[in-house]
Amino acid sequence: MRPPSFKTRLWLGQVMVVAAMLTLAALGADWALSRVVLGKIIDDAILSLASTEAAALQGDPSRPRVHEIAAGAGPPSFVRLDKFVQIVDLNGGVVARSGTLGTERLPTPPALLASLRDGETVFWTVTDFGEEPVRMVSLPVIAGQSRYAVQVAMSLDDAHAVLRAGRWLFLSMSLVILAGIGLTSALLARKALRPIDRIVMRARLVGEANLAERLPHPGARDEIGRLVETLNEMLGRLERSFETQRRFTADASHELRSPLSRLRAELEVTLRRQRSVPEYEEALQSCLNEVQRVQTLTEELLELARIDAREESETAQPIAVSEIVDAAVSAVTREAEGRGILVMVECQPELLVNTAPVAAKVALANILDNAVKFSPAGGDVKVTVTAAHSEGIITVADAGPGVSLEDAPRLFQRFFRGKASRASDVPGVGLGLAIARALIERQGGRIAVESSAEKGARFTIHLPRA
Repeated sequence: MRPPSFKTRLWLGQVMVVAAMLTLAALGADWALSRVVLGKIIDDAILSLASTEAAALQGDPSRPRVHEIAAGAGPPSFVRLDKFVQIVDLNGGVVARSGTLGTERLPTPPALLASLRDGETVFWTVTDFGEEPVRMVSLPVIAGQSRYAVQVAMSLDDAHAVLRAGRWLFLSMSLVILAGIGLTSALLARKALRPIDRIVMRARLVGEANLAERLPHPGARDEIGRLVETLNEMLGRLERSFETQRRFTADASHELRSPLSRLRAELEVTLRRQRSVPEYEEALQSCLNEVQRVQTLTEELLELARIDAREESETAQPIAVSEIVDAAVSAVTREAEGRGILVMVECQPELLVNTAPVAAKVALANILDNAVKFSPAGGDVKVTVTAAHSEGIITVADAGPGVSLEDAPRLFQRFFRGKASRASDVPGVGLGLAIARALIERQGGRIAVESSAEKGARFTIHLPRA
């Protein structure tokens, strides 16, 4: 079964809440009406008449009687209308009663007489008196040397009719209010969610081929407006990410095609005719160099893929910066010695940083490898470690051609090679610095380069202190 839509759930939720509120309000109103009708109207009326009869009895205790107005003797008495009056002694004997009782008498059970002897005024709803239930009050009275009880009862039929009418009124009003609010809620929900429907329809049209499209803004700076702005910002990030991936794929294809093309051409030329052993060795050595270039490029691409996929299992831990520097320097020592380049280190052994050791070592080794490759033969590379308030800073400075102002912003992009790299025969595919930045940023650090086309390059790696 298909689940209801958000619009339907919103409408149902609001209707259910309103229905619950109306139910509580109707129950509360019914309870209040019952208290008013039974407590204030019925009980006050019969107690007032009982008090009147009690006062008359106390004024003339020798003749206990019910004070009724005979027909034609005066104006109608609304106080006594439809009320039953009875005077009894505390043994239950009837002393006097009103003509409205006929041959019946109001009940005087033993429990009631006991309460009257204790001086209590008792209200009681009698359900088995005559054809209708009655509400009765029994008021104890001391008249002279005798003790009596004045009982006044009144039919509850009219009161129950009023309560039934009130319940029907509360029910009908609640249904009308609920229907009105339900209809209004449906219209408001439809109107409020209409912009979202337009956004959904427009979002379905956005795909990889048209990521430049943006969702329509409603114009208001409300929740929907902020949602559209957030989605448009996300589309912008996706567009930049896809563009980066497309550019990366194109650059990787180009970098792989070049050595493979050279390798194929070298093999085709070699196989055109018989050659001497030295010529075959030279051709095979050239092919081996191209294969090594392809292998290096493939390994670096796999490393970037692992970084992008966050497959690293190494976790950050406190480690001395000197250990990172020593490991990275060891990785480039052979290349540096082969070119007569001196790698000088100024380090603080006690400085600790919080990083993944292998990732930091690889990143620094890539920076040092670049510094060694671009430094002139017989030059030097200087590694300096300093401490800031919350960072450990590793600086690598070389005496190479430097980095131009134009190249500096793009230096850490994948497959980017600056002017100095393109103008020289230094091997490389432009991935070392990109890998270094990715690894450092994964550790919560940052890497930067100072632009200088005359004094060599100067790279700084910032790692959080432990």
